[in-house]
Amino acid sequence: MTGRKHTEQALPENDEHLRLLIEAVREYAIIQLDPLGHVVSWNAGAERLKGYRKDEVLGKHFSMFYEPNDVQQGRPQDNLVSAAQQGECKDEGWRICKDGSRFWAYVLITALRDTKGNVLGFVKLTRDITELRAREAALEDARERLELRVEQRGAVLAKVNLELRQEIAASQRVEGELRSSLEQLRALAARIQLVREEERTRVAREMHDELGQACTAIKMDLASIGRKTTKRQTQLRAKVNSAIRLVDKLTSSVRRIASELRPGTLDDLGLTAALEWQAQEFESRTGIRCVVDLPQEELALDSGRSTAIFRIFQESLTNVARHAQATRVEARLQKQEDQLIFQVHDNGRGFDAEQAKQRRSLGLVGMQERALLLSGELKIEGILGSGTTMTLRIPLPSLQLPKNGRDENSHCR
Repeated sequence: MTGRKHTEQALPENDEHLRLLIEAVREYAIIQLDPLGHVVSWNAGAERLKGYRKDEVLGKHFSMFYEPNDVQQGRPQDNLVSAAQQGECKDEGWRICKDGSRFWAYVLITALRDTKGNVLGFVKLTRDITELRAREAALEDARERLELRVEQRGAVLAKVNLELRQEIAASQRVEGELRSSLEQLRALAARIQLVREEERTRVAREMHDELGQACTAIKMDLASIGRKTTKRQTQLRAKVNSAIRLVDKLTSSVRRIASELRPGTLDDLGLTAALEWQAQEFESRTGIRCVVDLPQEELALDSGRSTAIFRIFQESLTNVARHAQATRVEARLQKQEDQLIFQVHDNGRGFDAEQAKQRRSLGLVGMQERALLLSGELKIEGILGSGTTMTLRIPLPSLQLPKNGRDENSHCR
């Protein structure tokens, strides 16, 4: 009984402390309303926020803080009904101050009930969130502007992407056309090379057969005339002998030209014999020592590869004679796994490879094209003062050296 009596005496003191605490709060407007919505209590926060003194609002309906349009629509009463039914009601909206200014308010209305559940009134808590709402509005505006910029940028990127795709498609189309044109040109070049070799072969054979036979016949006739001359016909005999010597020179020239057009050795004895013959001819004609290192056994090469290697060797020797100022040339033909490697090296003055590419020498271009027609690679390396090396690599997927000989052996000239 004594403890209960002390508790009952302390309750009024606690209620007074709570009332003083609420009235002292300045950040929030804390207002107590009766069941009909009239102001019962008014704290310092409410006075700071709304501008009314306590004696100016006590007993007045709290709808005085709402905008007229909200009052006409019954918004204050709806909030009280919602709080009575659900225990509390949350609301945001514009509220009116004493001086007519507005602020955006966050409102929480809580119903007060007795022990039997009857509504005794309401506690209304109001907070000014105008600045917060402005920041949120600014953030929302920034977000919308950012989304608009992203959308615009996306549209620009989509347009650029479309243009790039169109350009890529056009480039691929042009590249395909160029590739097709290049393939056609190379096929044409291959055909021209074939026709040229066939024509050289035909002309060489006709020169050898027709002109050679004609020279032989002329020489025989001149010899017959010479035998029929008398001792007194010295001038005639001298002219006959001179004509015979001239025919001999003509016969040698016919054979040399025919060999240069298409050496019979290449068709009759194969590539290695033709390379040896070409090295001998080059050495005898220029005085430059020419050494060839070849497989002892003949390579089983088709006519196209044999002709290409021989012509590249010819062009290499021609370049040496014209530009290298060399005293020695070394050539080596060998097979490594699935490719054929042919190297020609001279000890001449060398050259600058970049300058040679810029000049686009027809001889070098022809050698490159011959290699490309065989799906091969031709590389020329020159060092000023240290000579030049030409390396030809040709794939041989289905060709092999004869099985009855060694894969690689040397036969030097």
